[in-house]
Amino acid sequence: MGVVRVLGAVAAVVVLGRYLTRPLLRIVARTELREVFTGFSLLLVVGIAQIMNAAGISMALGAFLAGVLLAGSEYRHALEADIEPFKGLLMGLFFIAVGMSIDFALLSGQPRLIVALVLALLLLKGLGLRLLSARLGVPARDRWLFPALLAQGGEFAFVVFGVAGQAHLLPGAWDGILTLVVALSMALTPLLLLLHDQILRPPRANAPPTPSSPTARR
Repeated sequence: MGVVRVLGAVAAVVVLGRYLTRPLLRIVARTELREVFTGFSLLLVVGIAQIMNAAGISMALGAFLAGVLLAGSEYRHALEADIEPFKGLLMGLFFIAVGMSIDFALLSGQPRLIVALVLALLLLKGLGLRLLSARLGVPARDRWLFPALLAQGGEFAFVVFGVAGQAHLLPGAWDGILTLVVALSMALTPLLLLLHDQILRPPRANAPPTPSSPTARR
């Protein structure tokens, strides 16, 4: 019954987003009031998050689903422009909340496991990105910079592991361990960039000598 409830909530959100949200956005957009348009969009996100919460799903996942629905509408560029001033603040709050939820005692309790998982994530994902870089059209000189920038885990992993932890899908403290691994992989990104600049960056071609000025010739 729990699975049926969750699937029903997701299906309801998708159907409402496709057949009800877009007409409502068009009606609100005709008012040409930017504040009303932004307020309605935020109300929509909060409403979908509450529906997901009532179905036993994380509100963060509901907000993500609402964002996907809004990103598929013809007003996505207007919405992006409206929330641009708040993007940095909201991202900061998100990472503060994630940082407060991380159990750093796991690092002192199981250091070898944590370090091994972080290195495995960076190596496997980095090598995969390096192999794909040529097919993706990345210039030859940047094919090691590409994995150095993207080898870490993504922010959406925090949402997924949080939902998995609430649903008890992972055994023991694995939701906390994986969240810590992703966070540490993000923290190591500046070090990867330093290693790339010091070791892997191809040498620049020698610049041609600048001609001396007439005054220097004299």
